[in-house]
Amino acid sequence: MKILRENVARNIIIYITRRKLIMVKFLVVSGSAVAINLVLLFLMVRYWGFDTVLRENAANIISMEISIIYNFFLSRAFTWSDRHKEKGGRLVIQILKFHVAIGITLLFRAALFPILQHFGVYYIINAAIGIIIAAIFNFFIYDALIFRERGA
Repeated sequence: MKILRENVARNIIIYITRRKLIMVKFLVVSGSAVAINLVLLFLMVRYWGFDTVLRENAANIISMEISIIYNFFLSRAFTWSDRHKEKGGRLVIQILKFHVAIGITLLFRAALFPILQHFGVYYIINAAIGIIIAAIFNFFIYDALIFRERGA
């Protein structure tokens, strides 16, 4: 059992060491996608007439989708720039996989939030915990499945 733990730890260290630059790029791209999401949401609600509860929800969905599409194409072009670029129908499938990965983390965050809320975790800290866990999950899914190396 000890040997297994040591091998797992060693493999994790090797993985992280080999992907340091990609991880930094991922954080930059993801952070900029969050900023775009929030800025668009603010502009839509404050200045573009999305000022009712229903319209705010619509603005939230629109700003999320724009930031997801932005995140996908920048991740493809910048973060995983060394990977094969899908075209045509395969590109559509890749975009759909990206959306599914994000959808899974959104569901996870939606489930985690009330649990942490029940334990009295401050809502900003609660959201930050969900975002961090989701980002870690998304990085591994993007790296292994969405933008995987050719032949992997």
